[in-house]
Amino acid sequence: MAIKRSTSTRMPLATEDLERLTASDLVRLKLTGDEKARLREINNARQQERAERSVRLREEEEPILVDLRGIGCKLESVWDLVNTSIKYTEAIPVLLKHLSLPYSDRTREGIARSLAVPEPEVREAWPMLVAEYRKASMGFGIIAPGDTKQFRLGAKDALACVLSVSVTDETLKELISIAKDRTQGDSRILLLSALRKSKNPLAKQAIKDLASDPDLEKEIISWRL
Repeated sequence: MAIKRSTSTRMPLATEDLERLTASDLVRLKLTGDEKARLREINNARQQERAERSVRLREEEEPILVDLRGIGCKLESVWDLVNTSIKYTEAIPVLLKHLSLPYSDRTREGIARSLAVPEPEVREAWPMLVAEYRKASMGFGIIAPGDTKQFRLGAKDALACVLSVSVTDETLKELISIAKDRTQGDSRILLLSALRKSKNPLAKQAIKDLASDPDLEKEIISWRL
């Protein structure tokens, strides 16, 4: 939002304005006592909302965590596997099993990001991963159990990362086909890293073909800068 520099005569900010304040707005504006109080209430409500969502997500993840504990993998959340330096090959079959189950977008995103590792077990699941990617919703929606507000959905992006990491020369043609399918939206940007890294001539040609795609051209042009 664009809010003008504070003046002594400016109109008081409505609650909706306070909810949309950015960090730069806070630096630029001098809030009144009432506005500060209402902003604290907004932040407290957000913090409470996040805490309640965490509880709901933890409850939803419990079947996954039970299965993971069964193989000796004790976690507080499936998200604990994301960016860990410890290999968890034995957990991959469990994650693949739960990826196809009807969890919320946030939980599916965590499962998918945990699968974005270049392991043989992930590569062997390519057909299922493609199917899950294609059917994943995009845009905005309810991302966690009990939510009433819509947020940007993340599972499709996470699944694109899995495809990008697990593609092989044998599955490259299908990845290129997906990258060219504009119905799959801008998550396809995350497929480009695999094409860029590949030395396969098919990948090089695909990048040239995709350079004029409205969703992808900005990313591809940035490589040349």
